[in-house]
Amino acid sequence: MLLTDSVMLYFERLSDSSAMAMVRVADWTEDCTIFSRDTIVRTAIPADFKIGKATDNEITVNGKTLLKAEAIKTCEPYDMTPATTPTTIGKRLTEWRLGVKFVFDARSGDIALEANTRENMFIYYILNGMYYLRAAKVANTDKGTLFFQNIRLMKNPNTRENTVYFAPNNSDIVLRELEVDMGAFDPNTCHFSPDGGIYWSYVSHTPDEIILNGCGEVYHIIRQTAAADNLYEWISPGI
Repeated sequence: MLLTDSVMLYFERLSDSSAMAMVRVADWTEDCTIFSRDTIVRTAIPADFKIGKATDNEITVNGKTLLKAEAIKTCEPYDMTPATTPTTIGKRLTEWRLGVKFVFDARSGDIALEANTRENMFIYYILNGMYYLRAAKVANTDKGTLFFQNIRLMKNPNTRENTVYFAPNNSDIVLRELEVDMGAFDPNTCHFSPDGGIYWSYVSHTPDEIILNGCGEVYHIIRQTAAADNLYEWISPGI
């Protein structure tokens, strides 16, 4: 579960072949998707879905007790730190990705939400008949990013992918730090670790852009500024 001042994003395993995901964006919309390999049901968040009061380390959601994995603090727009040297790439990858991007089409019902914290990356996309709902653990280094997808709900009519994946040890993955093999980073190739991690390797940078080899794609990570204000919600790099 991700909970910020404006956004709630929640995933729950229902069975080995089905899961539920829901999102609520303050003053805009809410959505719930029950996802299986055969059927997708999209509806409003159930009336009996409850979020209890959070304590320092846990919260009760839908009758389940969840442990806090990461503290998050929102902030006002600001100019993120430029990338000055190769020895600060890891810090800049973490900072530049922080925040929430959100687009909602009330007429079609399409939603595009990306939310990134220091240690996790979330997506809730429902666009033109394609469903992509995902949670991933990340670790950023000066050589690139280790990306470990622990939840993937995907139905793509174009590629015919139909995936329902919810890591069986999901809470363990979320609560622990990823173990990074620094030797696995290579700007000329894509590396998949045996446990499912994907290494996006550093290629180059300017003060305002970092380029990664994204395994079939080239990822351009852009520095955010207060003047551009391209984020729906800003997340502080420090607590």
